[in-house]
Amino acid sequence: MKQIMFQEEPRQLPKLTLEDVERHQTILRAVEVVRMEDRRERRGERQRKFDAMESAYEALEKVDPRLYKAACVKEANVVFPRQMRVPTETPAKKIWDYLE
Repeated sequence: MKQIMFQEEPRQLPKLTLEDVERHQTILRAVEVVRMEDRRERRGERQRKFDAMESAYEALEKVDPRLYKAACVKEANVVFPRQMRVPTETPAKKIWDYLE
């Protein structure tokens, strides 16, 4: 397999001209700007959701303090079971052993 894959020597990358380098750097900067804008949007959305949750807590505290206290109680060790798996086409991690 290695012989087939590495029979030929790898091709040399073409030498980039100054214009090509500038184009490449411009594209990289543009991609980074888009990613920054996406992060800013997501951060803003999370902040809006958090503010809405805080205002809902405040409203609940004004309406019924008993329900507010119940809503603020943190349940211990509530996690999604790691044993649950989505059915897939791939084989299981633990193979069935017919000798057991």
